Amino acid sequence: MKPKFTLRQIYGDNAVYTPRTPYSDNPWMLDNPHKLDALTAREVAIADIPVLVHQATQTEKAQQLHQLAGLPWIEQPYSYETEEEYLAQLQAWCAEGKTIVCQYIHDFEHMDRQCYWMDAEKFNELNTKAYIDHLIDSKFVPSRLNVETYKLSDAIKNWQPPVVLKPGDDSPTSGGYGVIICHNKEELTEGLRQFRMTETESIIIEELLQTKDNYSCQFIYCEELGIQYLGASQQITDDNGIYEGNIMVEKVPEKVIQAGRHIMERGVAEGFVGVAGFDLIVTEAGDVQAIDLNFRQNGSTSMLMFHDALGKPINKFASYAAPTPQKNADFYQTITAFIEQGVLLPLSFYDGDYFEEPVASRFVGIWYADTLEEIEQLEAQLEKE
Repeated sequence: MKPKFTLRQIYGDNAVYTPRTPYSDNPWMLDNPHKLDALTAREVAIADIPVLVHQATQTEKAQQLHQLAGLPWIEQPYSYETEEEYLAQLQAWCAEGKTIVCQYIHDFEHMDRQCYWMDAEKFNELNTKAYIDHLIDSKFVPSRLNVETYKLSDAIKNWQPPVVLKPGDDSPTSGGYGVIICHNKEELTEGLRQFRMTETESIIIEELLQTKDNYSCQFIYCEELGIQYLGASQQITDDNGIYEGNIMVEKVPEKVIQAGRHIMERGVAEGFVGVAGFDLIVTEAGDVQAIDLNFRQNGSTSMLMFHDALGKPINKFASYAAPTPQKNADFYQTITAFIEQGVLLPLSFYDGDYFEEPVASRFVGIWYADTLEEIEQLEAQLEKE
C-alpha cells in the first residue's frame, strides 16, 4: 500500500511538516480546535518525513486501524497537546535548521520567515484570493472586482445577485470559509455586513457561475520531479460553499487538466515548490473557470496519492465524527468493521477518549469501491450504525 509520491520526494530529506492551522485570529478559518487537531495526521501516510501531529492521533486505537488496513504505523517523533507545545516545537525546528513545510503562513513571532521551504511571502501571496487576477490567463477567471471596503457601497450598485463575496486582502482561507454566496439582495446585504464586522480591508465581488462540474485538479512540483499531474476529483460542497469531501473520477476533461497545468506552470515560474490543487469549475456553457487556487496540500491529496494502490475506480475522501463522546466505542467499532471489509482506508483517527474529559472521536479516511452507488450505500450504513 504505497502512495504515488511522498512528501519527502517533493520537499527533501531535511523537511518537516506542520499541517495545523496557525493559532492566530482569522475569521476565515475553521475555529473548531478538535477538528483542526484531528486533521494533523491526514498526510502522515504519504509523508515519509516527520509530521507535527496532535497526541490524540497517536493512540493504540489509531495504530490498530492502520495495521488492519495493511498500512505501516509510523509513530511520529513530534507531537503536541497545547498551543504552547505546538509553538515551542516550531521554534525548536527553526533553531535546528529544519526546512519547515506548512499549510498556512504563521505569525512572525511564531515562525521565522527563513524557516519555510520556499519564500514565505510568495507562498502566502499565491494563496490569496486576489492574486488569481495577476497569476493566470484572464480567460480562466470569472468576472470579478476587488474593491476596498470603504468604496463598496458605490461598487455594489453595478452588481446584481447572484454573486459571491470573498476576502480581497492577504488573509488565508480554508474549506470554503470566507466565501459567501448571495442569491438575492437580502443575502448580499447580510454578506456585506459580515465582511464589515471583520474589518476586512477589501472585498472581491465575483459572478456566481452556473456549474456543471466542480473539480480539484492537483499537481506537484520540485526540481527533481518537475511538474507532475496527480489527478483530479469532484468536490462536494454544501449550499453555502463549505467543503465536505471529494470523489475520485476517472474521466477528467482534458481542458480541465490543461487549465490546471497552466496555473501550476505560472506558480512554479514565481517560485512555488510543493503540492497544489486548483478549484476548477466547468460551467453549463462548457468553459473552465478557476474559482480558488490552493498552493498547498489539499483535503483529497492523500486520496490521489493512494488511488493506484487502492485498485478501485471510485474513491471518496471524507471525515466523520462520533455523535457524542458516549458513542466513541460504537463509532470506533463501526469504523473498524468497514476497514476489515476492505472498503475504507484510514488516514487519521482522533481518539476522543484520550482526553481527561472525553470529546467526540473523529476519523478521516478514503472509501474505495467499484461504483459510487456502493460507496453511498456504505456511507448510509455507517451513519445508521
